[in-house]
Amino acid sequence: MRFLRRSILFLYLLFALYTVVVYALCYWLPTTHWLAGFLMLSFPVVLVTQLFFLGFWLVLKPRWAVVPALLLLVSFPFWPRTYKFKAGEEGSSRSDTPSIKVVNYNVASFFSYYENELVAEKVLEWLKGTDADVICFQEFANRKQEGRQSVIDQLTKAGYPYHAIMKITDEESSSFITGVVTFSKHPILSKQDSFFSGMNGVLQTDILWRGKQVRIINVHLYSMTLKLNKLANQKEYDGVKRETQGTFLRMKKGFEERNEEIDILESWIKDSAYPLIVCGDFNETPYGYVYGRMRRHLSNAFENQGNGFGFSYNKLPYFIRIDHQFYSNDKLDLQEFSTQRKVPYSDHYPLVATYTLEP
Repeated sequence: MRFLRRSILFLYLLFALYTVVVYALCYWLPTTHWLAGFLMLSFPVVLVTQLFFLGFWLVLKPRWAVVPALLLLVSFPFWPRTYKFKAGEEGSSRSDTPSIKVVNYNVASFFSYYENELVAEKVLEWLKGTDADVICFQEFANRKQEGRQSVIDQLTKAGYPYHAIMKITDEESSSFITGVVTFSKHPILSKQDSFFSGMNGVLQTDILWRGKQVRIINVHLYSMTLKLNKLANQKEYDGVKRETQGTFLRMKKGFEERNEEIDILESWIKDSAYPLIVCGDFNETPYGYVYGRMRRHLSNAFENQGNGFGFSYNKLPYFIRIDHQFYSNDKLDLQEFSTQRKVPYSDHYPLVATYTLEP
């Protein structure tokens, strides 16, 4: 019995050391190596395991419970990234103060069908009820079909006469447009974009809102491209091995690419003198390198006004939050934020946030 207890203690101390390494990476972001990405991704598992050992040692050997208790205490600054018990107190402006509402939504297979209806039509119907001022799409698609209005035409008719598209030089003549697109009820004064690959990139627009200039950066960083459904459906060892290796390599590639893409995004953030909102599909959890870099400059809307876990991915593994809204809290006051988990038309859920300008 004593040997078993000592073996468990030894294994736990190794795990405690691993926990310290994960914490160090999340706190200080000392490296961009892809291995650090995997370690930081395990942060929620580390927390749950330390909670288990806290109870385990309290029952078996109370004095050893000090270690998991201290490690859980050190992790406290990261808890708001994980779960929000209730909305914060930031939204303190009067209800009659003019506000700007921003939606970001990765619409994925925009021309697939949901319950026998075109996804694009379902999304447009939902958007009309949001009364958003700015809509930031990722993986947007637009088709010009004879006898049928394109999505751009429909949004223009719905009250969004201004739009900017990433890396499309002649958008009006294109019959099929995909990628990062921003729509606005208010004039778009200028745009800047940087294309990465596929449908990934960043699109910056300066919007004239009530005589003030507000900068919106619409983000779609390198995709995770996880195929966990395919992995879960494997019956044979060779299939499991092949899909596991493929998932690992895709995730490794993603960590490497996003760690480079954040350099461009961060330079744009530093150059902005205007009230700034950065939103979209970051393909990065709240414990990753990219998220940590963003928090050095901007506040996160979920952390201040979110509710629950805020999971934004509508597909295996489901329990991750990879869509975000960040904002400059010295120039903007966040009034409301929500993850619209009742809008199931994509493999992502849309985010909706309302801001007012600080006096």
